[in-house]
Amino acid sequence: MVCNRFQIEGMKLLDGEMSGEEKRVYEAHVQSCEECSKELKDMGRIVQFTNELRLRKPDDEFWPNYWRGIYRRLERGAGFLLLIIGMTAVTLIAIHRAVTSPEFFTPTGIGITIALVGLAVVFLSVVRERYHEHKNDPYKGVEQ
Repeated sequence: MVCNRFQIEGMKLLDGEMSGEEKRVYEAHVQSCEECSKELKDMGRIVQFTNELRLRKPDDEFWPNYWRGIYRRLERGAGFLLLIIGMTAVTLIAIHRAVTSPEFFTPTGIGITIALVGLAVVFLSVVRERYHEHKNDPYKGVEQ
């Protein structure tokens, strides 16, 4: 159980965040504990590897395409959201007018209301499904 504490403190040592006394106690433990010594060496290799990583500089075409892609995603997301809000509002207004109309309780009024609600549900379902398919299409980045 004591080793758990020392294994966690290994990152503090590698990051240079230990005080002199903490460092002395930790190094004394690591010399006597094979498991902690191995853990510290492994963490040291990981830190060394990550410190050696360098980001690749993007080419000249990267930034214009990057911003166009963000703009397209925002534009489509906003458009889809506005479409859903608009269709919901139109459907609710149509239902409200139908219910408050004196002809609503006739068989024709009820049939028309049911058909409008069904049409709105199908439309929203198709739009949502197309959007979901487009968003999760594994081949959308492949040019034909």
